[in-house]
Amino acid sequence: MTTPLADYAQFAGKRIAIVEHMQNHPFVLGLRQAQEHGLEVWLLTGDRSWYTHGHDWDTHPLAIVDRVIDVDTTDLEAVLAVVTDGDGASLVDGLTSFSDYHTELAAQAARRLGLPGPDPAAVRTANIKDRLRIALGDEPFNIPHVLVGHRGQLDEAARRLGFPMIAKPPAEAISYGVRRVDDMAGLVEAYEELSAVRHSLRGQPRSGDVLLEQYVEGEEVSVETMTVDGHTHVFGVTSKDLFGDPAYIECGHTFPVPLPDEERDELYHVVRTTLEMIGYRHGPCHTEVRRTESGWRIIEANPRTPSSCMTMLVTDVTGRSPILDAWLLTIGVAPPIEPVVHRGGAAVRMIYPTRRGTLVRVDGLEAAAAVENVQVLLHVEKGDHLLQRMDNSSCVGFTYSNGPDRVAAQELADKAAALLDFVVEEDLR
Repeated sequence: MTTPLADYAQFAGKRIAIVEHMQNHPFVLGLRQAQEHGLEVWLLTGDRSWYTHGHDWDTHPLAIVDRVIDVDTTDLEAVLAVVTDGDGASLVDGLTSFSDYHTELAAQAARRLGLPGPDPAAVRTANIKDRLRIALGDEPFNIPHVLVGHRGQLDEAARRLGFPMIAKPPAEAISYGVRRVDDMAGLVEAYEELSAVRHSLRGQPRSGDVLLEQYVEGEEVSVETMTVDGHTHVFGVTSKDLFGDPAYIECGHTFPVPLPDEERDELYHVVRTTLEMIGYRHGPCHTEVRRTESGWRIIEANPRTPSSCMTMLVTDVTGRSPILDAWLLTIGVAPPIEPVVHRGGAAVRMIYPTRRGTLVRVDGLEAAAAVENVQVLLHVEKGDHLLQRMDNSSCVGFTYSNGPDRVAAQELADKAAALLDFVVEEDLR
């Protein structure tokens, strides 16, 4: 860690319930750090196999939570029933979620219990991407869009938006289904595929509508924030490496991205204005923004902490954990975020297998782990099926580094990643 972790003594004696949870090392690390400071954590889950993929729950990293409650996490009344006593009083000091599929329900539950939390309507607007576009209206940082409900609308959408354009599900995560469309044939193909998706990756019903957005060329970054009583604190700007053209799959991040003062101020203004316009006054947000020749453009606003080790990047550089700060807000404590001071830099390389199949072994682990100041964080093991779907979920692990600056850290993370080879028994289907 470049910067020592801040003091989170306010957790002592408190209890929170998490409606589902993010997977992988950064969020388990957050759990451990919170527990070390005295926080009791309950995990509410509708399906343990979502996390274990056939392995034993007791050996899963999330098993460190203080209590696991099996409940239908798509049912608000069921969730409320397991966190209240016979008189309807809350058994927890806070309730939240970092799962895109459950942030709205968690906000609704917190409101019903009289606990701190964001406005559920604001969370819904952020999560449903066409609603975000409508809320931003004619702002110059918005992007023209068309929500398509049947194939007969495609010609008009193409006329209005032109090619290339972006096609995506209106409400999904991990870049699932997102792709650039370059011509009418590609648009029809994308629509046919995406409109057939009638359930989210977590099983919630979906309409089959497809969101089309005008393509904007430029470098994409994300802005990591924490909004407290309507004021949005900015931890900093994170870079984003993408691959998989015409899909958009994240493969690396660095923090903090330096920007000229005027450009940084404009970016922060765009992000803060976006959150104000949707009524988001409480909680973390991971806002993706693209820098174009004519200014910043909002890609998405995700009302949760970032994934893919980005919380670790922020924590190592600033000393403040977005995960722990979000949980402080959940129990009604305003985290002392300001002033945000950056010391050094950090980087993560997301690792994707090159072959589809069953994992036999990982070669190069010792050599990668021996690279100075690098952590190798894998979340697959022998027998797991790799590359079943090409989106962010296909990531099999991370190489993570911090150092004097983000570029030096990135060089180390990339050096370690290049040493790893995932040997699979190939699936030739």
